[in-house]
Amino acid sequence: MENYAGIISLFIACIEIVLLINLFIFAEKNRENKIIFGLVTLLFGYQFMEFFMCYTESYSYILVYLSFLIISFLPPLMLYLVLTVNQVKNKLMLLIFVPIVILLSYYLFVLDSFEITNCTVLFAAYEMPLGDLYGVVYYFPVLVSIYLLSKMIANPIYKVNKINLIIMLVGILLTFVPVALIIAIFPVLIDYVESFFCKAASIIALTFTLYAMRNNSKIKEDSNE
Repeated sequence: MENYAGIISLFIACIEIVLLINLFIFAEKNRENKIIFGLVTLLFGYQFMEFFMCYTESYSYILVYLSFLIISFLPPLMLYLVLTVNQVKNKLMLLIFVPIVILLSYYLFVLDSFEITNCTVLFAAYEMPLGDLYGVVYYFPVLVSIYLLSKMIANPIYKVNKINLIIMLVGILLTFVPVALIIAIFPVLIDYVESFFCKAASIIALTFTLYAMRNNSKIKEDSNE
């Protein structure tokens, strides 16, 4: 029987590479859109890695660590984007990357603790050290991003088109809330949470790409008239 493990990851990776091509060709080359390009690139990189590992049955702990390395920068980079949209201009913003860098650095000393325990057509199950701490470090920037976007949308004097901010917030909520509910109802699926999330994060790729397409000087000028 042919090996179909990871095929869904390949399908999503293909969608994300199409989004990247559209971003590269059609989106205005401003700072926010460049960050979005980076976010979609991370998502594509993870999906391709998961497909490669599952389809080829290459379960090397180094490859598993690399896939975690790629996707671990998604939440802090997303928060960095929200702060940029909020016109925060402070070099201290880079400190939001410090927690995940420290944790990933520690993981270099326990690489053999990373493994894939199961690969299916849809998802992969992972084992990793300090999973609870990783979850806190991973999801905290997401919660902060949701909070800041909510405040920005509610602010009547905010200059940026609120439709763009709503698009971004909806993308984050549709990605994280369903996954959180699934894990809460079926805790036995906790080993699949990263794979679950990264599949759901294709919604972030789509909505953030839509944000980038709308995020250009002309639309902002028209919305401020």
